[in-house]
Amino acid sequence: MSRPPQLRRRLVVISRDQYTDARASNPDLLADPFTTVVPVPLRPPFSDLPALNRLADRLQPGMLLIRNRWDGGEYVDAVTAYEQISLAKFNRFAVVCQLLGARELEVQEVREVTEKGEVTGSVDLRTGAMEVNGTGRGAWLNRMAQSVQARWSWQTGESDVDAAEATAREGDLIADPVVSSLIRQRRSSVNALGSHVLELDISSEAHRELEFAATVRSVLKQFGPSFAATLNRISDTSRSLRLKVSVTFH
Repeated sequence: MSRPPQLRRRLVVISRDQYTDARASNPDLLADPFTTVVPVPLRPPFSDLPALNRLADRLQPGMLLIRNRWDGGEYVDAVTAYEQISLAKFNRFAVVCQLLGARELEVQEVREVTEKGEVTGSVDLRTGAMEVNGTGRGAWLNRMAQSVQARWSWQTGESDVDAAEATAREGDLIADPVVSSLIRQRRSSVNALGSHVLELDISSEAHRELEFAATVRSVLKQFGPSFAATLNRISDTSRSLRLKVSVTFH
């Protein structure tokens, strides 16, 4: 009986005929330590995996799926992964703030920023005002701004810093220096932090997860036009999505 394959960070879905051909023509893709190639329709040993069975009705040749570390490790379509992973990171950050004893979290502004640090667009969530320069993506930025839960409030302000740190370590949110610094501040019993305004890059992990699309573009296009169409629909990940956030503890 074959052992079930390991599901890695990325799934490439191809037909069973393509899978057979890939063993000879694209062995490097099948051996990629971060990618699992999934042939459909599902058969053992792939059909023995609950995670794939949950996706069975959606799996079609030409799909790329990315594991969303902030949402229980569920897989999301690469076409929408940039947005879904970014929003899930922010939602996990909000949970960390709650456990740190925050009474209120408010997203004041959403910004689109280039690799050179240039702000190409912004939406002020307090007034609804939007500014976009010649290279900004106004419609996309506005859609992301509307998807963000702008204000969170909690009643007691009680804190459990150890639980907050444990939550931040799940999915490696603790690796973000903004998050780790906030936890250190709240752990201190001397001159306790009362409020803080910070800038959180919610798209950094989504950016890294989708970089692979560029590296395997030429390989995937060999499987036909469906992959070419998928790759062309993946969001431009050269720009980051940053939130200006106010957190109040007292």
